[in-house]
Amino acid sequence: MARVKTQQTRREQAEASRRKVLRAARDTFLEAGYHAATMGQIAERSGLAVQTVAYYFGTKPRLMSELIAATVRRAMGDVAPIERPGWERAMATATEGGPLIDAFVDEVHPVLMAVARVVDVARIGGMTDPEVQDIHQFHENWRARDCGKLVDALNRIHSLREGLDEHTANDVVLTVLGPDTYRVLSVDRGWDSEKIHDWMKHSIKALLLKPQI
Repeated sequence: MARVKTQQTRREQAEASRRKVLRAARDTFLEAGYHAATMGQIAERSGLAVQTVAYYFGTKPRLMSELIAATVRRAMGDVAPIERPGWERAMATATEGGPLIDAFVDEVHPVLMAVARVVDVARIGGMTDPEVQDIHQFHENWRARDCGKLVDALNRIHSLREGLDEHTANDVVLTVLGPDTYRVLSVDRGWDSEKIHDWMKHSIKALLLKPQI
């Protein structure tokens, strides 16, 4: 029993250390940018040794990848937007596109709020670092898959605008519900989260759905 308790304590300590590093990495990346941030700065900020940070996360690119993933998990409570009750209810009951778009944006918007600035650091870092570019693309591919679920659902109930193919529709959703778009509107243009949330719903409906007769 004592051995099991010791193992649990060690796991708890390790998880607490990982959380410290991730918080320090977020603050350091946002302040300094990807390339200027160093593992030494992140370690110092977390109160841990550089060797400990490297033990848990390996390289700086891997730390960035885990930071994005952890930020998304925390924002969505470890349940993907396409698996959350609001989206599943809409999928089961919607007979037109509007409620599906409303439900999807409601689930994705909190994730965008949390992750937009971190993803922007990775995007900029990836311009000159192929490994970081691969990491950014990996997470973008996950976004594309989830946005595709909305487009698939709209197509099944014949709500997509005439002449609009699914690939283009998915690109529209990816752009409107993109971290880059969210960052521009919130940081550069000063929109509050509620205004962005409403604009996203209105824009996707206007661009994807058949006109109301």
